[in-house]
Amino acid sequence: MKSRPCPLVTASVLLLFALTTHGQSPVTAISASYQTQSTTIASYLATPIGSGAFGGCNGTSYTYTFSNGSSNQYVLNNFNAAGNAWLAAPTGAAKVRLRRVDNAAVAGSRNIVYMETTALSAIACPLGIPLAFKPSYVDSMELLLAGGALNQGTDNLFTNASNGDGNNNNIERVDVIFSGGLSTTSPAQAGFAIFDRGANNQHDPFRIVAITSLDANGDPNGFGAVRTCTGGNGSNNGSWGHPSTAQGNKQFACYVLRKDVTDLRLRASSNVNQEIGGVFYTFADLGITAGQPLYGYALLGPDGTASPTTAQLLNLANNSVYPTTTTEAAGGGLDLVAVNSVFATGGYVVLPVSIISFTGGIQDGQASLQWQTSDQANATVSLQRSSDGVSFVTIYGPAAGDHFTDRTMPAGISYYRLVVTGSGQSSYSQILTLHQNSISGNLSWKVFPTVVEKGQTITLEGLTDGYYTVSFYNASGGCRRTMTNSFNGQARFGLPGNALPAGIYWLSLSAAGKQLPGSGKVFVR
Repeated sequence: MKSRPCPLVTASVLLLFALTTHGQSPVTAISASYQTQSTTIASYLATPIGSGAFGGCNGTSYTYTFSNGSSNQYVLNNFNAAGNAWLAAPTGAAKVRLRRVDNAAVAGSRNIVYMETTALSAIACPLGIPLAFKPSYVDSMELLLAGGALNQGTDNLFTNASNGDGNNNNIERVDVIFSGGLSTTSPAQAGFAIFDRGANNQHDPFRIVAITSLDANGDPNGFGAVRTCTGGNGSNNGSWGHPSTAQGNKQFACYVLRKDVTDLRLRASSNVNQEIGGVFYTFADLGITAGQPLYGYALLGPDGTASPTTAQLLNLANNSVYPTTTTEAAGGGLDLVAVNSVFATGGYVVLPVSIISFTGGIQDGQASLQWQTSDQANATVSLQRSSDGVSFVTIYGPAAGDHFTDRTMPAGISYYRLVVTGSGQSSYSQILTLHQNSISGNLSWKVFPTVVEKGQTITLEGLTDGYYTVSFYNASGGCRRTMTNSFNGQARFGLPGNALPAGIYWLSLSAAGKQLPGSGKVFVR
């Protein structure tokens, strides 16, 4: 496991017991980082578009460039809501489908997106400089929304009338679809986060509904009960959260870009400098019960029928559910950020091809792994291994089988998971942690307590007298801190206030330069 500096983690402690359903929860803290992504689109010249912010220079040609800088995609790592930290679950990518209905202002596939610029502030009609953007070029709203970055998204998603910059859409519903389906025994421990670019206390309302079934074409044909998120902020109405910059938020200098049906490339239409807010819905919040298949969620504007039935939701021509004259004032201003993942605390979400069991142990220095699926005859399995529990590589498969011996298991902690595919669906197992017994003896130790405050004493039980080194690995980043203590029977040591940032840590022990079998986990608040 590579030793590297520990980043400041704003996430609170992950609680593994059942969570209380609140209907929705404001996002209170964000942990994100820039990653590098290249673009395949060369720079180009184009004039701005619209009569609003760029109306005074809409005849001026600007150079547009993308993927500027070595770190340009601002990717969400985890966030806090309802007093818990939520991590992305390995469920596979979602498909985003926009359901359009032409209106008096827009017909066809107009695409309106926003992207962060390299400038410190986004100003209208800048003089003598190119329009340089950090994210890669994407001119499809569907592809962009599936991209998973916080510094890009859409603008005024459900507005289809009276926008001052001419940025009206014809989108009536957004379907975020997980074709293989999702299922979990703990629906209060998994869910979806919706992020909006906007000012504090001014985040926009919307409606959300679970997709409970798909037709033969992979489109929704069954929905749950519709939930409404009111506009504003969690500090005054319990809906949106708007974390402070100390809690991981940041202001994005952005340009809104538009590509009409007749355009070859995106063109600037307005400028904005805003932060982001978020709201989180668990599966349980959306009415999903333990083991019930879920195929994603749909978003719609807040100005139509409050509690439409499945039949009404499927009828895009129903103007009572999908008004075609929605203004920003009427609730069409959702600036949806490009994050469409499943997030979980505790166990991972499991997909419908059921993994009945996944077990393993170490024998003669080799990992012996066995599994059983609900579709053993038709399922293929890939077995993956990781040294840090984050980055996995395939060491077996895809193949039909129910066991594997890892003869190349390295010393120390190894993490294993299954990727099982059957009947056109894929699923991930929970992660199995095994420790290569690199010294003699059969020690069994454990950590108490597992949830600690900085400065609190931790006890390692079950150790013989000796001199040990304790290593802490940040579960979200793989970073390492070490402490050394001489233990008599039971190991007790305190965590200094600056020793570890808040977060989840795996513990490993070594003695005389060799790893001890076993591992522990603590949550530092």
